[in-house]
Amino acid sequence: ALHRCILAATQYAKSQKQKEKDSETQGQVSLSIAKTDDVDAFSYIVDGTTYSYTKSGDGWTCDNDASLKLDADQITTLPDKFEEVTAAEAITDYDSLSDYGLDQPQNTITVTCGDETTTIDIGDYNEMLSEYYIKVSGDENVYLADSTLKDAFSKTPDTLESSDTEN
Repeated sequence: ALHRCILAATQYAKSQKQKEKDSETQGQVSLSIAKTDDVDAFSYIVDGTTYSYTKSGDGWTCDNDASLKLDADQITTLPDKFEEVTAAEAITDYDSLSDYGLDQPQNTITVTCGDETTTIDIGDYNEMLSEYYIKVSGDENVYLADSTLKDAFSKTPDTLESSDTEN
């Protein structure tokens, strides 16, 4: 507790603006959900449809339509997103997941590494903070994260299709 008092005193001396800036980065949490190379499959929901992707050789196949030629550059950026998710803060004390829209998430992303599957629920958008509430399975905390995950996992497979029609 003593450490806290000193911290409070030094923060008090700073200008209000600086204090606001500090609080933005102070609680930042880095979540590593899965290493890119370990991801064997992932899925997510767009407009009520679940799209699944499975690693095949060096590339990826869309389970919904295996004939789609996926653009390697675009599709590989998706598993990258699991490597590091930056959350503004962890909410450890809460009454109900419904307070954050996590009882009926707007998207559930699953990532499979070997025989381990992790789900990431994306809940409500907090307009004041411009962040989304997310929850990762196996972790009790609710996190406030930017729109990176939400935006990345809102693409339909046809938008990930390769525009290279020569082969």
